[in-house]
Amino acid sequence: MEQYYHGNGREHSYFEGWYFKHTAKEHTLIMIPALHRDGSGLQTASLQVIADGRSFFIPFAGDDIEARPERLCIRLGQSYFTSRGCRIHLDAPSLTIRGHIHYGPLLPPRRSFMGPFSRLPLPCFHRVISLSHRLNGRILVNQETWNFHQGRGYIETDWGHSFPSSYLWAQCSLPAKDTQDGKTEAASVGSPAGSLMFTAARLKWGGRRFTACSSLVTYGGRQYRLSTYQGAKLTRCGGRRIALRQGDYTLQLILPQENSLALKAPRGGAMERTVYENPRCPLRCSLTRGTQVLFDETGETGSFERAEDGFLSL
Repeated sequence: MEQYYHGNGREHSYFEGWYFKHTAKEHTLIMIPALHRDGSGLQTASLQVIADGRSFFIPFAGDDIEARPERLCIRLGQSYFTSRGCRIHLDAPSLTIRGHIHYGPLLPPRRSFMGPFSRLPLPCFHRVISLSHRLNGRILVNQETWNFHQGRGYIETDWGHSFPSSYLWAQCSLPAKDTQDGKTEAASVGSPAGSLMFTAARLKWGGRRFTACSSLVTYGGRQYRLSTYQGAKLTRCGGRRIALRQGDYTLQLILPQENSLALKAPRGGAMERTVYENPRCPLRCSLTRGTQVLFDETGETGSFERAEDGFLSL
């Protein structure tokens, strides 16, 4: 059984963060509670918030955060994040948030996102907790009411000591439509809407460097996985276009123009790097099997993130 918190027993150079994305017709709210320990073992915590085009980094003391390994349950200050929803009570410079957002049933991947890579001594490990789930609720952001009724959510987590030196990440919800592809290895997941998550990173293991890619797609009630450990190859990564091929399947993404916010990211357990995320943008995604187009859709509430020294030629 996969854990939701991995930090017990770790003393130095460690971080763990949880990424909660909430999108509705008019608003996007992303919250990233995290704990971090530097090389001396000093633990601190933080909450990063992206709220409609602005980013905030709110520091907390190390004992202000609690997490449970057996289930998704995180307390940071007076705010709570669980598998059923989040309850936010936050007062920070230029940002006040009050309210509750309820989550419908979470949609996890069929199996571990990292597969056999989870057994390698990598600087960072990644888990997708929910590819897509319904949202309901209202919150006050600086006294303005944000309505998340019939919105969509996404949850993932990272842990280790450092983010990869170069990486690209993208996620979006897709319109719910049926597909006629009935003979793929994809599994039925019963999702009312589609979703996509893609990541590529340059890694080092055993004295060699390589680019690892992985993508999870739900569409038409099916789930597709294209990953390096299943033979997927990154065939294009430049000019705002990405192409990932695995056997007869080809996944293509078209990224928007640059319009990103600066976020803090871990290096050696300390939040001292800068990465860049576009929290709400259109992402065009297509998946083909041979000459058959399984879907070609644009997600209007996509997000993408890259490292400062990322390998994507934008």
